[in-house]
Amino acid sequence: MKFSICIPNYNYERYLGRTIQSILDQDYQDLEILVSDNASTDGSVAVVQAFNDPRIQLHVNACNVGFGGNLDRSARMASGACMIMLSSDDLMRPGALASYQKFFEYLGPKSRATIASASWDVIDPSDRVTGHSGPDPSLWTPADRRPEMEKLLGAPVYGVAADELLRRCVRQMKNPFNFAATVYATELYQAVEGYGGGRLFNPDKWFHWKALGVAETAYFIDLRLFAYRWHPDNQAAQESATSALKFLVDEYVSTLELDGNVLKRIGISRDAVLDAFVEYDIARHGLATLARGQRQRARRILDFGRAAYPAHVRRNRHAWALQALLALGPIGQQIAARAYRSYRDQNGKPSHE
Repeated sequence: MKFSICIPNYNYERYLGRTIQSILDQDYQDLEILVSDNASTDGSVAVVQAFNDPRIQLHVNACNVGFGGNLDRSARMASGACMIMLSSDDLMRPGALASYQKFFEYLGPKSRATIASASWDVIDPSDRVTGHSGPDPSLWTPADRRPEMEKLLGAPVYGVAADELLRRCVRQMKNPFNFAATVYATELYQAVEGYGGGRLFNPDKWFHWKALGVAETAYFIDLRLFAYRWHPDNQAAQESATSALKFLVDEYVSTLELDGNVLKRIGISRDAVLDAFVEYDIARHGLATLARGQRQRARRILDFGRAAYPAHVRRNRHAWALQALLALGPIGQQIAARAYRSYRDQNGKPSHE
């Protein structure tokens, strides 16, 4: 089974070589590494060329085509049966491809309609592990465990019908997979026409939703097969440092573009989608933002919700709470911070910060 490892890159000369080497170090040889450089202004291209390995293909865009557009530029070079989209600052852990190969061979022909992901370490710019992340318990439940696959891989494995997982995701406006750790049949990528360029920050979430809409089964392997690098210049850090409105635009566009046939398949009305958007991306996100002391940003989040779906905001109790706390000024911010700390102590990190 051939794996196509797609690497979109822009100005990550510092990390790109380590990313490529982590793939070449795999105890698995049937692979190709497909780098699409998005008109970098640093030495990224030279880093790739220095490897001089026939399994590596490099495409350099004549101009910057955006984050989402560059994902598709790398993916369209794929000739393997399965694809992995790996950020140019992340790492593939030893044994990752061998584990996925064993998993897909076990599935046989069913692998053509399968999408899967795995757990990952969180690392700093020097490759030191600072944390880890695994299956979201609100999406992957104990009832989803697959004992026969766990014997095969020696780790917890969750499996669920793709439409059921998509239903859970839409109800909570969540992404079920990690960007770097997700593997899928190339046929699935082609069936949904790739990532598309319509998202500013999180094209992977929309792609995963689209893929679940045509897939049959989804899996999560609780093995740390990848490492996600957190540093000041990565996509998540940029999102955190900029206005919340760019994130909200992505989420809002998703509420518009969810296909009616897919919603019918998963048994969710469009009105319920809008309720979920307001509950998680406006109200809860706004309350968490206020609790962190970002009052103006929390106000912008609420205003965005009012502009997008005013009726749904008016009937949401958490949106009312956010509005009341904002009206109280610094006192409301203190109340939100105390409630937020209490919630974290009882439940762990909230899902929509």
